[in-house]
Amino acid sequence: MSAPGVSNLRQRVKQITNLIIGDAAHFTLENRIFNAICVIALVIIAFNVPYNYITGLTVTSLLFGVLVIIFSGIYYLSRYRRQMAISIAVSVVTINVIFAINYFYAGGIQGASLLSFTLAFFLTMLISPRQQYIWWLALNLITVLGLIWWEYYHPVEAVYQTRGDIFADMTPTYIINSMVIFAGTVYLKNAYAKEKKRNEEKARSLEIMNAEKSKLFSLISHDLRNPLASIQSYLELMREIELGPDDKKQMETELLYVVNSTQEMLYNMLIWSRTQLDGQHVNLAPVDVAAAIHPILKINKMAVTKKKISLDTSIDASIRVMADINMLQLIVRNLLGNAAKFTPAGGAIFISTSKTGNKCLISVKDSGAGIDKNRQHDIFSLKVRSTFGTNNEKGVGLGLYLCKEYTIAQHGRLWFENNPEGGSTFYLELPLAK
Repeated sequence: MSAPGVSNLRQRVKQITNLIIGDAAHFTLENRIFNAICVIALVIIAFNVPYNYITGLTVTSLLFGVLVIIFSGIYYLSRYRRQMAISIAVSVVTINVIFAINYFYAGGIQGASLLSFTLAFFLTMLISPRQQYIWWLALNLITVLGLIWWEYYHPVEAVYQTRGDIFADMTPTYIINSMVIFAGTVYLKNAYAKEKKRNEEKARSLEIMNAEKSKLFSLISHDLRNPLASIQSYLELMREIELGPDDKKQMETELLYVVNSTQEMLYNMLIWSRTQLDGQHVNLAPVDVAAAIHPILKINKMAVTKKKISLDTSIDASIRVMADINMLQLIVRNLLGNAAKFTPAGGAIFISTSKTGNKCLISVKDSGAGIDKNRQHDIFSLKVRSTFGTNNEKGVGLGLYLCKEYTIAQHGRLWFENNPEGGSTFYLELPLAK
């Protein structure tokens, strides 16, 4: 069978299974196990109705017929009315009562009744809440031991006409019990493994969230405090000292630069925090790359001018990509900001766009010191520590992490290379819009 055929078959089986025992979205694991056991029990009991009649156990056949009706009602009560607690109590009591009556009509201790009690107790332990275990154990022991005690003083009349009748009753009963115990054990182990895996994934997610939360608090308490202190110092200096026009203009320029840098830092932190709380929301649409990049170049012009860095571009105005414009601008803004941060005065930054097949390649090249080998492996993760730029500009280590996350969300690729002549180049690849 082909792979699509197998996939369709599995999907169909899953739909039928959900229809019979209930889907995981609306039924608890215990409820689904009980529903499955009800269906299995109905099949076994229904099989025993004609089989016991054929082997001469007429009363037993009649009792199993009654059980079919009762268990049909129990299944309906649990599957469609979702009254599992009542269903469990009714089913356990009913089985013990019916099996106790059948004990006297199926050969007593010589018959298959004790095997049936064993299976019934196994299924009871599968479906019962933990706090009821001791009560069902007591009921089972009292019922079975009471029957054995009674038969010891009041022997039950043998119902088997021949030795072959005993084998005909005991053999299929043992086979059915073994198969049910096997299926129940496998189902329980699989359910346990899935639940364990789900809990481990939740634990890992909580660990990651806790680590990220700790990092966020660290960033807020330490990294954001420094630029705010600088702004405060500038403002106090301007208030206490009478500055000349040139000094005042330079001070205002410095203050505006620090404010812009702090705003960029805070913006990244807020975006990251929102992503952690609400998840990513990506709105992919055709985006004019040149139109998206132009405002970013304009915003960062002050940073590169202040450091006397030349900013050259080669932007293809015809390129359109499938992207979320806000995400695209955040990526380019961070890449350009990093280039300006680590490029020394008198250096150069070059931004270009080009088409490569059905992709658009955006590159941001700088003439800085490049990326240290010890930092390259974690450059796009939260493990990387924030560093100072060539003019002691402070970052929070979030920018490239956000760039990577947003690139993946847009079905793109982001990587970097150290340039042979010095500095580094970051490459952003996104699919072209059709």
